[in-house]
Amino acid sequence: MTLSPESSISSGRAVILVAAHADDFALEFAQRLTGSPVMAKYRFILLTDSERSFPPGVECLRPSEIDRLLAANRSLIVQSLSREDHQFAAKRFLRNRNGHYLLATHLDGKGIPGGILRHIVYNKLTDINLFIDQNARAPSGAPGFLGLKNPMVLDQPQLGDRADLRMLHHAYEALLHPSRTDVSGLRKQDDSDICLAYVTHFYCNQQDISSVTNLLARYAAYPSEVISRVHFVVVDDGSPIEYDIPDLALNLTWLKIDQDIRWNQAGARNLGAVYAKSDTMLLTDLDHELPVDAMRRLIARPPCGKRIYKIYRKKPDGSVYSGHSNMFLVSRGRFFECHGYDEEFAGHYGAEDFRFIKYHKARGTLQRYLPKSILCIEREDINRRKSYHSLARDLSFNTPVDSRKKRELAVNGHGHGHSRMFLNFTWRILLDRRLPVTSRRTRHTIWKHLAIFRQILPRF
Repeated sequence: MTLSPESSISSGRAVILVAAHADDFALEFAQRLTGSPVMAKYRFILLTDSERSFPPGVECLRPSEIDRLLAANRSLIVQSLSREDHQFAAKRFLRNRNGHYLLATHLDGKGIPGGILRHIVYNKLTDINLFIDQNARAPSGAPGFLGLKNPMVLDQPQLGDRADLRMLHHAYEALLHPSRTDVSGLRKQDDSDICLAYVTHFYCNQQDISSVTNLLARYAAYPSEVISRVHFVVVDDGSPIEYDIPDLALNLTWLKIDQDIRWNQAGARNLGAVYAKSDTMLLTDLDHELPVDAMRRLIARPPCGKRIYKIYRKKPDGSVYSGHSNMFLVSRGRFFECHGYDEEFAGHYGAEDFRFIKYHKARGTLQRYLPKSILCIEREDINRRKSYHSLARDLSFNTPVDSRKKRELAVNGHGHGHSRMFLNFTWRILLDRRLPVTSRRTRHTIWKHLAIFRQILPRF
């Protein structure tokens, strides 16, 4: 029997047990492992010449098949059951590591003698050293024995029955499925494949929130390879009306501020930035829309660094005009480095957007426009009598606040001109949903080794 490349990649649950030199105790462990209901979702391939019978569904192949399996599949767990088997597997990893993980199983307390070659095999090439219990781990690091890194003891009495298999299942899941429920029942979520956080907010005090849902429904119809890389963060800024959140195929976090603070755009954007899952954030009001081609280009862009970008707008006739004053593409890290929006302006209309960009510029942020290949459009489908707000726009209240901050920045310099008021309200998470999409990550094996250049170059 053979393992097809397609089946292992699609399932992401294939484990190769290398047991060509395993003793009876190790083979009994393999039998219990492969026949346990705890491991029912995993597909096991046993590399052995043993005539011992194994549970149905376990594929027994010749040890030489390991090279083909490693080359043909994208992400496998390779677990050895003896020292000879581990050395055999480690040599194969030197030639074809790909996205695979190497685990060494230590079933006795004999320990591994020290030595540079064994250090390379068990510490450099091995992702996890699995110990059946504390006694098996005891020799590690003792005089004359190799100190084994990345240790994991399988015998955890607090887990109850089948603790060793539950811990091993936990190891498999943690390696192959970053988003999961772990052995303690805690939900883990990996959003590192998100490339763009789309942060918007609304306040509707009329009839409904169709101005929000219509826009999100259009985004949900975008191609999956685009929309799966975007995290939508929607902040309800204390709307007094009731509504249902639509069931849309989006990576969507929906937050609601408990207090009805008028003109709390600063606080709403700060809250959205807190929950954003990408360093590249698009901060935008509801009255603008990003076409699919523009969204695709934003996903592919490099980090913003110390730059903050405005976006040109396109009219229905195709002509291009200036961007909105409060729509930005910005680094989430840079956003917080400059303290976010100043919530001292909350409660009254205006000036928080103008002061936000002025404060950024004073601290060295470069404001630029995105190229005209990335355009947004001003929405015409918003019913401002039905699904909007009726708040008065009067700068009178915030003009003196803005004037003081302008003077502080000019006279007192660094650190001044911002109140540091931040999230002065309570809120709830109404929805936090992710698309069930598995990304095929590109390989960039030298990226880590280029860290020295990222340390000495400016963040532009």
